[in-house]
Amino acid sequence: MLKFTYILPLLPLALSGCIAPLAVGGIGAVGLSAVEERGLSGVASDHALRMRLNIELGDEIPAFSGIELTVYKGQVLFTGVAASEKVKAEILRVAKNVSGVKKIIDGMNVHGNDGVSEYTRDSWITTKLKTTLYTDEDVSAPNYVITTFDKIIYIFGTAQTKEEMKIVLTHAYDITGVRKVVNLIAVKRQ
Repeated sequence: MLKFTYILPLLPLALSGCIAPLAVGGIGAVGLSAVEERGLSGVASDHALRMRLNIELGDEIPAFSGIELTVYKGQVLFTGVAASEKVKAEILRVAKNVSGVKKIIDGMNVHGNDGVSEYTRDSWITTKLKTTLYTDEDVSAPNYVITTFDKIIYIFGTAQTKEEMKIVLTHAYDITGVRKVVNLIAVKRQ
């Protein structure tokens, strides 16, 4: 009877065909993590750190909403519009004390408009760069994590060579509307 209780709410999704895409999407995410330079354990470790940060920051800073976190190999990028300089400083202070944080990158603004049009523009820039990387044979696209905020692209990842890193950065700079590119890419082979 207990198993039926869990299955019953999923029945409408199964009948509408929604479960298969969810399962395939989950498998796809796991598959990409497996081929990524960080591997499954690195991706899991970064997700766990992100959860710890969200819990700590949410508990200690009531005005934490509106800030996005990107975590890559223990490096933490904060983007978004903070409520004030005081809140921004408090976010950075709390994050420094969370176990596993190796480096903090402050991409937060205090003033500015982070509305729908800005969010859409930044999402478009990120999507454009990801698409370009996945279609370039000379780039191992799963190795890159890209975040865009306020027309600034932040690129985390591991390039196999310096040439690959240059290709990724060139693609980023070629996107119309990009104000700046922050290179957080490590090179595997010099």
